Parts: sequence; C-alpha cells; structure tokens
Amino acid sequence: MDKLFNSHWFVKIISFFIALMLFTMVNIDNMTTQPGVLPAITSASYTLEDVELTVLYDEENYEVTDKTEHVQVNLKGPQSSLTLFQLTRPSYEVFVDVRERGEGVHTLSVQHRNFPSDLSVSIVPQYARVELQEKQTVSFPVQVDIINSGEVEEGYSVGTPIVTPINVDVTAARSLVADVSVAKAYVDVAGADKTIEETAPVKLYDEDGNELALSMEPQVVDVKLPITSPNRSVPTKVTRTGELPEEVSINEVQIEPEEVTIYGPTDIIDRMNVVEVGELDLSELTESQTFEMTIPVPPGVERVSPEEVTVTVTISTEETKEFTDIPVDIIGGREGEGVTYNGSETRVVTITARGSEESLEKLTLSDIQVFVDVSDLSTGEYEVEVQINGPPNISFSSVENTIPIEITSRSE
Repeated sequence: MDKLFNSHWFVKIISFFIALMLFTMVNIDNMTTQPGVLPAITSASYTLEDVELTVLYDEENYEVTDKTEHVQVNLKGPQSSLTLFQLTRPSYEVFVDVRERGEGVHTLSVQHRNFPSDLSVSIVPQYARVELQEKQTVSFPVQVDIINSGEVEEGYSVGTPIVTPINVDVTAARSLVADVSVAKAYVDVAGADKTIEETAPVKLYDEDGNELALSMEPQVVDVKLPITSPNRSVPTKVTRTGELPEEVSINEVQIEPEEVTIYGPTDIIDRMNVVEVGELDLSELTESQTFEMTIPVPPGVERVSPEEVTVTVTISTEETKEFTDIPVDIIGGREGEGVTYNGSETRVVTITARGSEESLEKLTLSDIQVFVDVSDLSTGEYEVEVQINGPPNISFSSVENTIPIEITSRSE
C-alpha cells in the first residue's frame, strides 16, 4: 500500500477524479437548465444537530453563569451546495451577542454567520437564554497540606511551611467566588531529611471538598518546608586564654543567648553538655567590651542555632579580700591508707581572693574550697600543691603554695 501511495501516477489519477467530482457538483445546477441533458433536480435539506452556541459578552467585567448550550441548524438549498458544505465544513458560527447587556438573565435571537450564501438557514430554538453575572476578585490565603507527614526520616520533624505569595486572587462570577472555601497547595515529605523548597500548584475547593475550576493568579506558589533533624538545647561557654593585665578584674562574662540548639544524630548530640562559642583573650582586655562570636559547629553536629552569640565582658578595678583559717581538705585518698599533715589531722591556711568589688562583696567562706589531691601518690612524705576552687571571675592565692603531708599504711 505504501508503494502505491508513493507512485506519482496513482496520485495524479486520484487528483483527477476528485477534481472531476467537484466540477460536477458545482456545475450540476447549470446542467439541469439545459433541456434534454439531465432531469430537473429539486432543492435538498440538511440538519446540523447539537451545534454549540457561542456567547459574545464583556469578558472583562462579566461571567456567563448559565446559557442555552446547543441548538439545531437546518440548512436548505441546492444539493451541490449542501454536498460541498458537508465536504468542506466551513468555519461557521452560531451565536448570541450580549456585549451591550449588563448583569441578569437575557433572552435573545440566535444569529449565524459564514454559512454559504445560497443556503437558507433556520435555527431551533430561535431564541436563547443567557445569564450574566458581574465578576469579582477575592484573595484567599494558601493553606499547605502535608502529605505523608509520618514518613519523614526517623528522628526528623516537619516545621511550619512558608508560602510565597501567601494569597491567590480568584476572579469569577460572584456566586462562583462565594463557593470557594479554601485554597490549598500540597507537599509530599515522604523520606525527607532536609528542608524542602519547591513550586506547588494551587487548587480551590468548596466546603464539601469538591475541586473548583476557577481562574486565579498566581496558579502556583513557592513553598519552603523546614524538615528539622533531632535537636537539644545546651548551655554556651566561652574559653578564656591569657592573663588579665595587672589591677584589672572581670566582674562578669555574659553570653547571649545562654543556651543554643544543636542539630544532628541523636548519638552525638546526646553526649554534648556544652557548646564552646569561641576564645576570649584576657590579655587584651583593658575595659568593658562586647564581642560578636560565630559559633564553630562541633564535629558530627549538623548545625547550631543561632549561629552567632554576643559576649559581653564587664571589667572592674581589681580588689582583694583575705580569708584566714580556711581548712584544707584531702581528696583522692585510698582505702587502707592514712594522710596527715606532719602528724596533724587538720590544717588551715590563709588565702587571698582577687576580683571586682561587687564580686568580692558576694563571696563567702561557703563558696571556697581549699584542698590537696593525693590520688596519684603512694605511701611516703610529699610537698603537695594547695588548690583552690571558687566562683568564676575571682582568682585565689594561698600564703602557702605547698603543704607537707605524709601517707602511711593503716596496717603499719
């Protein structure tokens, strides 16, 4: 068959017969006027069923809410014209014109155009009903529906979506706009382990959940949906380096915020009790200052929120305060051994506290612990370092830096 259609002789023959047929149909009426050639041919008729009725109206300000949908078109005339019409199907139109009409129900005569001039046209029904309603534009907030919210990666949670723009404008006939109950966009979060950013189409629904096909602007919105990894809040800490200049004391070091949120695998963040926000070089402090510090993300942690903290250091002139007869504790002793201070069970020392006037006024004996650590020592006599614990921002020194002790076995 393909070879046949590819033959130029076949195409020429078919073209000849089509041309002959068209010539015969066009000239058949002239042939009937010549006596003895062909018998007389009477007019014929042809009916077009379910022809769509076009409504011409002010589309900028009105909407067609109801109309006669279809009509029947009856054609009558020469058989040749009817046959040609059926073969060529010209671009005819059946319509009613309500462009000069306002809101309401209108009944108008049905018109037609572009039918062959030698055919008579009758339309059933002759009149059509059209209802116009004024257009309205109403803004609706876009609601994001999250699909498969329970199927995000284990330990992750879904945050609050951010929609841009937050509203869509719906333009339609007043009664149709009134049917709109909600505008929705959908985001599927199955398997998500990070923030989702995507463009989503907007759908309109009535109060029964039926989707409405109305014109709106825009038709799509941008949705940003945070997917949050496991997290916990931990306190912040600044590391101090260097030594303060002479006669200078830190009254207070304040970190804002005092806690930050760390995000990451549960087995890592559960082991973290503090987050280092940075280093504070004491040697450069000569007056009260405020620093902005970017928090380094600890190993294994995905992120820290917030990413920056404010460190405020309040500097004061250093004052001193002396405490006498402070008992020295022994820590780290082992069972079966005894520790004495050259044969004495107790020992007291005098210490000096250095800090701001405000800090020293709050300092009491219950805030101070003086001790020697013997955990790494065996039996024998030693000179051990006196160690002092106390509140931050206060430095301590003892009149005696070391104390002689003796460790003996209780079995001796």
